[in-house]
Amino acid sequence: MNQGKGQRFPRDTQEVTQKERVRSGKSWPLTLAKILLLPILLFFSLVIGLMIGYGSLGDKPTAEVFDLGTYKHMYDLLFSDTQ
Repeated sequence: MNQGKGQRFPRDTQEVTQKERVRSGKSWPLTLAKILLLPILLFFSLVIGLMIGYGSLGDKPTAEVFDLGTYKHMYDLLFSDTQ
């Protein structure tokens, strides 16, 4: 804890500051890839989960997951008493 007089922390030196500048310039493609990849992976995991749940657990044809009429029917079943 006692750094002594005249000694600076490594983060305050010029060398570390230059490395951080170089690293921050190179990391923007990685950050962009993370931002774009996350929603895509979440979407595909949602679709796969719907297919497994509707097809395997529900004993229905898996292709009906992509039919809009299926979700209209589920909406009507859930909210039929609220009219």
